[in-house]
Amino acid sequence: MSQNLHQQLQQVSQQIQDAQQAVIQANGTDSQEIEQTIQQLQQVEQQLKNTQSQSGTEATENPQFQQAYEQLHNVRKQIENIKDHSNG
Repeated sequence: MSQNLHQQLQQVSQQIQDAQQAVIQANGTDSQEIEQTIQQLQQVEQQLKNTQSQSGTEATENPQFQQAYEQLHNVRKQIENIKDHSNG
């Protein structure tokens, strides 16, 4: 695995964790915070897609890549749940 790919995935993973932390802290009370986190996640997703197009199957077959995608998906779900409850 190329060092570059590893670094990119490390970075992305960290950003997702930060976003998740922000979501937990905002906890549906601060919608502005959540909106910012959503934008952050969109950027992270774009980074993942860029990494994927640069590295191809090396990226997609990488467990770290798959985990990052999964994390991203989970945080998104978390946000949707929060938004559902705060609007309700």
